[in-house]
Amino acid sequence: MKIAIACERFDPNAGGLEHWACQLVRTLNLRGHETHVVTFRTGKAGYHAPPHLHVLPWSNSRLARARAVHDALSDLDADVSHDLGVGWTADILHPQAGSGSANRQRDWVSRSFRERVEQRLRPSYWKWLLEVREFERRQYAPDGGLVIAVSRMVAGHLQELHGVRAERIRLIPNGVDTRRFSPQAVAPLREEMRRRLNIQPDRTLFLFAAHNPRLKGIRPLLQSLAELRRSQPAAILAIIGKDPQPEHRLAAARLRIQDSVRFEGFVPDPLPYYAAADAFVLPTFHDACSLTVLEACACGLPVVTSKYNGVSELMTQGREGFVIEDPADLQEVAQAMARCADPALRGPMSAAARDLALRNAMDQNVTAIEGVYLDSLSSQRRNGNQPS
Repeated sequence: MKIAIACERFDPNAGGLEHWACQLVRTLNLRGHETHVVTFRTGKAGYHAPPHLHVLPWSNSRLARARAVHDALSDLDADVSHDLGVGWTADILHPQAGSGSANRQRDWVSRSFRERVEQRLRPSYWKWLLEVREFERRQYAPDGGLVIAVSRMVAGHLQELHGVRAERIRLIPNGVDTRRFSPQAVAPLREEMRRRLNIQPDRTLFLFAAHNPRLKGIRPLLQSLAELRRSQPAAILAIIGKDPQPEHRLAAARLRIQDSVRFEGFVPDPLPYYAAADAFVLPTFHDACSLTVLEACACGLPVVTSKYNGVSELMTQGREGFVIEDPADLQEVAQAMARCADPALRGPMSAAARDLALRNAMDQNVTAIEGVYLDSLSSQRRNGNQPS
């Protein structure tokens, strides 16, 4: 099958979505498909690029990028076109980040009052918002193709906020590379990484990973760590994903936990940090279906996350970790972290987390997506549009 996949950035080291997209393309190619990638940005020289890579000129306009994707997909004339959220005319739309409208609503909640006021005073914000709304209007047009939702939460948002009919939606949670992320892979890295981070054996290390730390809950997390330290003075937090912001360092100092936080910034490979950690915490205000949570589970880490994370739908409270109701509830987050700090509880949760990841491995994920490709081909034939 000739498959065209459109994404904004194709780079295994850029983030969870980008790494997932690279895994998808690699798996499809191994299964004998002819996979073409249409993108605007790629990894640095030397990364493993796919054989059919089409790099488009970057534009600051989202509408212009969508038109460029439309033209590129038309020229490729693939059997199936699969858009990860950058265009509006593909056979299959797969908004990995979920509904933009839902994301903006939750992003607003994560901001301080001052940040909200400053945002509203920026003319550039209103210009951007108008363009995004027009993009989404076309993206979710009633005559569009199939839509993959990565969680029930996202499926609900697509129906409620964008009017996508339920019969167009296919529910497929994200998958994780359970070979790369595994207890066997991280075990040899643990001792050396904890030594580098200066984590004594009797201390509990929590890991937080995000490229948008504010939306993913870093502010309440730092406050929750201060609460936790009153009863668990051995708790440590490592933060990766984005270079640390001065405000976060200042917050840690103000809360008097600066000695208990490791601001590690961007790291090209999170695996050693999963190895060093005892639990993973992501009290996010919004996440369609967090790939970092799945990676942590695959490595056998208990997880604390929120109900606003689509991946929480795969969890059972107290089994693989804990799902909190409100990311801003400092006591609730701290209590969940305290339970993960108990070695007697961590053992069973670690095994359950690994089982959750195995049920959502990348191979099963790609097989489900291939099923949507076949659905799309059948729909094309019924409508008289024979694929090439």
